[in-house]
Amino acid sequence: MKARKIVIFIFGVLAALAVLCAIFPKDGITIGNIHFEFPTLDEILTVEKKSTTMSNGLAKDPNELTRQQLKAMSTEDYDEFIKFAQTNPARFYLPINDSTYFDALFDAMENAGNEPMRVLHYGDSQLEGDRISADLRERFQTAFGGSGVGMVPAIQSVGAMTVVQSSSSKLPTYFAYEMGEHLRNGRYGIMSQVAHLNGSVQLSFRASSLEGVPHSKTYSKVTLVCCGTGKATLSANGTSLSMTDTAATTDGVRFLTATLPSPAGKVSISANGNMEIFAVLLDGTNGVSVDNVPMRGCSGTVFAYVTDRKTLEPFFKRNNVKLIILQYGGNSVPYLKSEKKLQEYKKSLIAQIELFKAMSPETKILFIGPADMATNVKGKKETYPQLEPTINMLKEVCSETGIAFWNLYDAMGGRNSMVEWVNANLAGKDYLHFTRDGASKVADMLFNTYLMYYRFYCKRVGKTPKNFHQ
Repeated sequence: MKARKIVIFIFGVLAALAVLCAIFPKDGITIGNIHFEFPTLDEILTVEKKSTTMSNGLAKDPNELTRQQLKAMSTEDYDEFIKFAQTNPARFYLPINDSTYFDALFDAMENAGNEPMRVLHYGDSQLEGDRISADLRERFQTAFGGSGVGMVPAIQSVGAMTVVQSSSSKLPTYFAYEMGEHLRNGRYGIMSQVAHLNGSVQLSFRASSLEGVPHSKTYSKVTLVCCGTGKATLSANGTSLSMTDTAATTDGVRFLTATLPSPAGKVSISANGNMEIFAVLLDGTNGVSVDNVPMRGCSGTVFAYVTDRKTLEPFFKRNNVKLIILQYGGNSVPYLKSEKKLQEYKKSLIAQIELFKAMSPETKILFIGPADMATNVKGKKETYPQLEPTINMLKEVCSETGIAFWNLYDAMGGRNSMVEWVNANLAGKDYLHFTRDGASKVADMLFNTYLMYYRFYCKRVGKTPKNFHQ
């Protein structure tokens, strides 16, 4: 084909596309179950100017918020605390702006050396592998004492980066959420999953080689949380100890516990009998334990509607849980396309929170909203249209139930910030999940906010704050 004809052909195609752009309906057309959209001439011809700031005023730099937080924490000025609590994107939204909401938690953490306490971190696949929780745990334990990786399931469905597990036999395992086979009786326990033992098994646990989390690498106190009949023995450092019932409950939940004479980085449990195994606790003898409970595909509505409360409530009565972190919402965002759907989800979440409050009235609850999530919008990666309405609804849930809220979306940088996090290798190419570095940064931002409020508390009550090493 001659060059002149090629040029004519190309311009003919461009002209046809221009006509199509001009006449194609702006909102697209739907044929059957398929929706078609075509860019307008304005969208094609307009050159997008790259903004250097996010919607909340932060520079388009995932490190900027951390710098702002640390700068604010370096001052002892009362006005700086107030400014942070009122304007910083990473602030806590407290019920009725009650600055004393976390005071009892701060007291408990300061006393954790004498009376061990727990933080339960529930969430969806954003937490898988002990992401976010691992770094948060390290910061809490560095500040307030404690060791161990906390609570793990008998059979790990998705490997954790902080602990390596194995089992001498494959136990039937059931989930309250979307991971696998379900139960009709709802007896899932504290981790929303249960392993059934009928016979004998050896469960082995050892600390991984992951750097940056030294407090997670040794265990001094090991507990098997279960129901049913049977016995268990703990082995570590050449020592074998019988695991004894430390707090059998009237509902039949057992806490078989053994305390090692010296910390170990590798332990095994030999159990035999007929048991429902809900969890294994790999703790220190004092300080703070932080439990990672990831639930892939879950929207956080299984506690009140799916799980038998009798297998859940005894854990709170036994283990001095002072903080529950609920990190949900991301899995629901793509489906919350109407006000009716939003209100249905809101009602479900309120039921879950009221259940936790009823089971453990003294425990503080912090709800973490979903991170920014990007999807294809007219050929570009942009924030899901439903995300901001969902976050606004979650704020309402927390306000109406009297719990705290942390807006991870704002803390990241707001609208379209996920694109920047992906570009900085802080999130994966799915534009949904954090990388190891990104999860660590989220933990830093959350802990820095916690630290800010802790310092504010100390200033209010006239205490000297703990020495934190940043």
